[in-house]
Amino acid sequence: MVYCALIALVFMALPNTQPHPAYLNIISMLTLLVFSAAITGSLVFGYAVYLFLDKKAKEALSVLGYTLLFLLCGLVVTLGVVLSSTFQNTPQQADGVF
Repeated sequence: MVYCALIALVFMALPNTQPHPAYLNIISMLTLLVFSAAITGSLVFGYAVYLFLDKKAKEALSVLGYTLLFLLCGLVVTLGVVLSSTFQNTPQQADGVF
């Protein structure tokens, strides 16, 4: 989740003043996608695979399960914060006015 936040901060800090060719944007996004998938894949599955190859299958499944549960909880909290701030910022209609 920290990695995703850092990527979001980089995107927000990028200047939008100079136009870039569309193919460079596509290449950049696909490269970032592959790089991000490699990093997060190794973070999520790396230690579990190591334990599984070390003949500790039960512990490997436990580590993987807790990792996925933690990520799911982070996703739920993040979506809750985003959705609650979205609904709080919507304009309210006055009573009786349609």
